[in-house]
Amino acid sequence: MKLTETDTPQPEYETQLRNVPLDSLTAGLTNVRSSPGDVSDLAQSIKTKGLEHPILIRPAPNNPGMFEVIAGSRRVAAVRELGMKRIHARVVNADDVQALTMSLDENEKRGNLSAREMGEVIQRLRRLSPVDPGDEKAVLKWVAAQLGWFIEPIDRKGKVRKYPDITRVKKALEDASFQEAVPGIEIKVRSRGDFRKPTVPLSVARQVMPIVTEPRVRNALGQLAPEVATRTREEFLRTYAATDLKRRRDLKDTFLTSIGSDQFIERLQADPGVAIKTIATQVEEERSLQATVAFKSPYELLERIEQHLKTSGQPGWTRSDAVKDLIDRGLKSVGL
Repeated sequence: MKLTETDTPQPEYETQLRNVPLDSLTAGLTNVRSSPGDVSDLAQSIKTKGLEHPILIRPAPNNPGMFEVIAGSRRVAAVRELGMKRIHARVVNADDVQALTMSLDENEKRGNLSAREMGEVIQRLRRLSPVDPGDEKAVLKWVAAQLGWFIEPIDRKGKVRKYPDITRVKKALEDASFQEAVPGIEIKVRSRGDFRKPTVPLSVARQVMPIVTEPRVRNALGQLAPEVATRTREEFLRTYAATDLKRRRDLKDTFLTSIGSDQFIERLQADPGVAIKTIATQVEEERSLQATVAFKSPYELLERIEQHLKTSGQPGWTRSDAVKDLIDRGLKSVGL
């Protein structure tokens, strides 16, 4: 079964916006957003600037006179909070598959989609697929085509081929599965996660996923109560996200070394947050110790700084810049 972008029918939009009553709107089964969350800031923005972007709706199936919200549930909630009775909307005639992909597209552009929501979209599309459910590869190809996920390799003759990217679909399902393992932290598909809040970007989550799913880690977490194991994964993910990029490998190595210790398991059982924070502090202390004992004499230190300044320094660098770079890179990476 060969699928291309042209196999997907295009929805039909009405040319004019409508000012629809809020009472005529129903929660869309195809809306990616499962909950609008806190909309107080959005409500204040609408109160000050007005509604900058109309919501997207379609005639509600089997419910004459009503409309289903495809995209804009947060705006609807914010307008309700302000006590308004109507909202500007663009109406589109779309089937379930079209409505679902349109909702996904808008939320992806806004950069606030979670791995869980992406996984739910894919599962819904799988259920809507007209392909034989027993043919898993064909189903994933169909899903990728609906999402507009394609790869374009060049063959030996220099011709560009286009195929549905089923690997991307599988990866998204893995991301959603990992989200279930860390329910207390929302994994954001776009890089707008903030470790200071209960969110992290997908790029960081994908680095942590293979660490906490290693056999030795799974075996160790299996010794803990389920809720403690879950919190351990969450605390490590949160700490990893908050750690400087150049120190994340050290944190990973220290965690994997510690996880085999009965003493560390006991610490995790007592308080995962404290246990993970302890190894993060250990990483920082070891880095500081490396910087202070690396040289036998002030002369050797100055000589190494000058050498690094000449070989690796950037235009305008001072000796202070060279010292900072040496420490940031770590002693092993600069041959110390």
